[in-house]
Amino acid sequence: MTQHSRGIITPGRSPVPRSMIGCAVFGAGVIGEVHARNVSRHGSFDLRYVIDPAIDRARTLAQTWGGTAAADIAPALADDTVAAVIIASSTSAHEEHALACAGAGKAFICEKPLAGSLEGARACVASAAASGVVAATGFNRRLDHDYAAVAARTLDGEIGAVEMLHFASRGHKPPAPETAPHSGGMIREKGAHFFDLAAWLTGAEPVEVYAVGACLVDPRFADYGDVDTAALTVRFDSGALATFDFGRRAVFGQDELIEVFGSQGMLVTGRHRRGNVAHFTGGAVTEAEVMPGWHERFADSYVAELDVFAAAMTHGEPVHASLADGLRAQAVAEAAVRSIKQNRPVAIERIW
Repeated sequence: MTQHSRGIITPGRSPVPRSMIGCAVFGAGVIGEVHARNVSRHGSFDLRYVIDPAIDRARTLAQTWGGTAAADIAPALADDTVAAVIIASSTSAHEEHALACAGAGKAFICEKPLAGSLEGARACVASAAASGVVAATGFNRRLDHDYAAVAARTLDGEIGAVEMLHFASRGHKPPAPETAPHSGGMIREKGAHFFDLAAWLTGAEPVEVYAVGACLVDPRFADYGDVDTAALTVRFDSGALATFDFGRRAVFGQDELIEVFGSQGMLVTGRHRRGNVAHFTGGAVTEAEVMPGWHERFADSYVAELDVFAAAMTHGEPVHASLADGLRAQAVAEAAVRSIKQNRPVAIERIW
C-alpha cells in the first residue's frame, strides 16, 4: 500500500503479517458473498465465521469459502481468535452490529450507511472512538485505481480550483422494491458512495442539497417511500457545486461516470468496458459493452479495501474512509431525502 502526500490512499498489496487475522463476515447476501470470497482468498485474513439470520445462506457461504456458519453474532464476538469483522448485513442491522463490534473490541469495516438514522450513525462513531478499535466505512470506490488517480491529481492542483463536479450512477438491474426498507433506499444506499467521493475530491464540506426524485423504473418503490430515479445538487463551503444523477436501471450495464471541472481543466473517468477492441465497419463502429454490474466493475477495490484494513490493524496506518466520513455522507443523504419530500433546498447539518 502507498499513501499520497495529500492523504490519498492508493491500491497496493500491504505486507502480509506473520499470523493471520481471524475475521467474521456479518451478512450472507450479495455483498456478504463478495466479502467472504475476498477474505478467504486474502493473505492476511482467515475467515472464521459467516453469520446471517438466514442460516441456510450462511451455511452455503461457509461451505464455499470456509469458516463456521451461525445465525447470531454472539459466537464470533466472544471468540478471542476473531479480531476483525466485515459488517455486510442489512442496513437495518448496521448500527446494532457496529456497536457490538466496538463493545467487543473488534476492528470492523461497516458497509454504508452506518445506521438507519443520523443519531444511530453518531452513536457508532462515538462508540468506536471510545473503544479505540480500527473502524472504517466501506467506501471502496476510494480505492478504485482510476478514482484514486483523479483524487490525487485534483488535490495536487492539476486542474486548479474545483468549481463543479458531476456524478452519474445507474445500476444495470433494479433490486426488488421490497428490499428498500432493509437497504435504506436508493439515496442512502447508492448515494452515500458519491456524496463521500464529492467531499473527498473537493476537500470541502457539504452545506446544502436540493434533490428531486421519481419512480420511473418501478412504481412499487413508492410503496416503500423510495425512488428509483433522482437528480441532486450539493453546494460545498468552498463554493463548488456537485450534481448527481442516480438511476436503478441501465439496460446496457453498470453506468458510472465522474467529472471534476476546475479553473484550469477537467478530469473525467468511468464507464469501464469489458475490453478495448473496437470493430469498424461500413455501417457502424461497435465497441465492447460496459461492465454488467458493480461487483465486476469494482472487484479490485474490495480486495484493496482488505489490504488497507490489514495495514491499519497491523501497522497503524490510516483506514481508507473513517466512520466520520460515513457520517458525513449519511448527513447529506438524510438532507436529500428531506429535500425530495419537501421539494426545497435543505441545509446539511454539520454533525461529523
